[in-house]
Amino acid sequence: MKLKNTLLTLLVLAAAAPARAGEMDMLLYRLAEKNVIAPAEVQEIKAAERPQPKAELPLWLQTMKFHGDMRLRAESVDNNDRTVRESRGRIRLRAGADAAVNDTWTVGLGMASGSSADSRSTNQTLTSNFSKKDLYLDYAYAEYKGAGGFSFTGGRMHNPFWTSNDMLWDGDINPEGAAFRLASRQKTGFQPFAAGAWFALDESASSSQAPYLAAGQAGFKWSGADKLDFTAAMTYYGFANVKGRGELANRPSTASSYVKSNTLAGSDYKYNYESLAADAELNKGFAPINIAGTGLKLDYAGLFGGGVKATDHSRRSAAWLAGFKLGQRKVEEAGQWQFRYSLRRLEAEAWLDTYPDSDFYGGSTGVKGAEMVLTLGVARNMNVEADYYASKRISDTSKREHLLQADLNLKF
Repeated sequence: MKLKNTLLTLLVLAAAAPARAGEMDMLLYRLAEKNVIAPAEVQEIKAAERPQPKAELPLWLQTMKFHGDMRLRAESVDNNDRTVRESRGRIRLRAGADAAVNDTWTVGLGMASGSSADSRSTNQTLTSNFSKKDLYLDYAYAEYKGAGGFSFTGGRMHNPFWTSNDMLWDGDINPEGAAFRLASRQKTGFQPFAAGAWFALDESASSSQAPYLAAGQAGFKWSGADKLDFTAAMTYYGFANVKGRGELANRPSTASSYVKSNTLAGSDYKYNYESLAADAELNKGFAPINIAGTGLKLDYAGLFGGGVKATDHSRRSAAWLAGFKLGQRKVEEAGQWQFRYSLRRLEAEAWLDTYPDSDFYGGSTGVKGAEMVLTLGVARNMNVEADYYASKRISDTSKREHLLQADLNLKF
């Protein structure tokens, strides 16, 4: 009898497999009514067939994305204020993660090599007889993404303002405070955007007039159907409580033969450095052109540039940069390449000398010169790059520097 019941039970389950749960229950109850199986066995069979709840990971863990990059660099610095040409090896490691807390909030954090005393560099020099290198919190932010292309970010974040170049902002600087962005969701045609931010520059327990930056940007991108696009933006930088206070951290290193060009009255800044900046970039893609004897192709050209004018004073208060790009728009695969060339002139009082590209005469203002960059893809997410800077002081052009960097870049 037991064998019969078991066989009948298996037959019922096999027949009911493609059926709905209610139909299977009905079959079991009828078998119980006919005393083929006991009522207790009905419950045992239903419990065995009931799907068990799956253990689900929390949303933030399901959506977490890890990313980073590693750079190996050989560098040669020839500054005519130094007695010798410096050659050194350097490394850079950056690693980060982003995770969705819920449908609207995301948290991002990243670590980077470098020095806590230099916000404009994530390099570590190979020196000090194999001493261990430092790793720091590079960014940590919470971001809200709402409807209509609105987003809000708070914490230590990536620069929220669009720029076409690094004349004013070194790429390693991550400002601290709060920012918002408005961006069109369109992919072609006219796409306006805007951004605003409040950034803390310093704080003091002995003064209520801490320096800060309140800034706003308005711009647009236009994309055509023929691989042509144009982006432009105007940005107002409202530095406050800078004038009349002591110098900010991360100014150029005079010990390395660079110059602190911003004027001080005694030991305090003479100007506030409020300014208005403009940026633009034009990109054009076209049918590939084979470059004879190289195996390389040319299918992209671009123009970029911008300028800034300090609005609270007029002495040595302007700057500009202009350049072009050729090759491929992005270097992501083997055989892709890009050449970039630019000229710049950054007057001494046009901008605070704590923020410009630290590789262009040590991040000083009051400088001019050229930069040339050649990037060649050697594999997916891997490229080699040569970056050459020829810079000099505006006030004394005999004070100049030639900097050559050879990099191997790997992204993960």
